[in-house]
Amino acid sequence: MLLITCPVTRSEELVADRRIRSVVNHPTHIALHVACPACAGVHVYRTGRSWEAARAARTQPAVPEARELTRA
Repeated sequence: MLLITCPVTRSEELVADRRIRSVVNHPTHIALHVACPACAGVHVYRTGRSWEAARAARTQPAVPEARELTRA
């Protein structure tokens, strides 16, 4: 059983293993193609430390935070 969030309806769904359509092993992550019971579509869910690290690096702010506060 998997707990997924449908990107179309934004609802959480408990999905049986038989709903997994395919599993793809990439060097940075594992991708699961899952048939969604909420919208009848197929969504891709990725997992893996390398995938999370790469995604976090892409979503970091363009301007780094100040290390210390200064008076105005």
